[in-house]
Amino acid sequence: MNTGRVLVASCGAKRRNELRSLLELEGYEVIEAARSEQAIAEVSLGRHHLLLLDSGLDANEPYELCRVIRAKSEVGIIILNQDATGQGRIDALNSGADDCVAESCAIPELLARVRALLRRIFLTRDERYQIFLHDRAIDLKAHKIKGPIGRVENLTPKEFLVLECLVAQPNKPLAHRNLARAVWQRDGRGEVEYLRIVIKQLRRKLEPDPARPRYILTEHSFGYRFQMHARESQPILC
Repeated sequence: MNTGRVLVASCGAKRRNELRSLLELEGYEVIEAARSEQAIAEVSLGRHHLLLLDSGLDANEPYELCRVIRAKSEVGIIILNQDATGQGRIDALNSGADDCVAESCAIPELLARVRALLRRIFLTRDERYQIFLHDRAIDLKAHKIKGPIGRVENLTPKEFLVLECLVAQPNKPLAHRNLARAVWQRDGRGEVEYLRIVIKQLRRKLEPDPARPRYILTEHSFGYRFQMHARESQPILC
């Protein structure tokens, strides 16, 4: 089975369902976006490895949306386009896409291109799975926090997803609703209280003093921010 999180962006519900079913059968975790702003919000969370961008999103050309997303994220992007051979392919690549595939292409070809792009992404990302802080380290591959004197804290699935979203965009405030939506994969409105519980648990495992957090900071009336201090901002290659 394959691994990886794929965001499928298309205004057509039938098209999204087709692509989702196809990718989930291959073992990928799939999230859907029906509008441009939703796709941008999802990508900004830093959770997705690959974006499948349908040319029929909001009735706009996908290239401008691709430029906006590329300025915010290094997510892999495959544009599904009616013209994937001539100027359309050139425009897609110039806008920041990694690949451009004809909307009518055979399923095996599309899956092969998804696998190829994800292989390239994981070759560069999977090496950078430890973030070293002042006196502790976050091991994103093992879902653990390694503290002083050999202390190890295991992360629950929800704790890991929240922490992964925060460290993906250090020093940037993330809204309550966006974080909750990334973890619970719904609109995020009803899960803010659960999010606060998860943040409290994370602080207990990560912070030297949970009552005076150094890393997971509260942005009052907005959300949370992962604070990277001097000499802590670069992941260590392992």
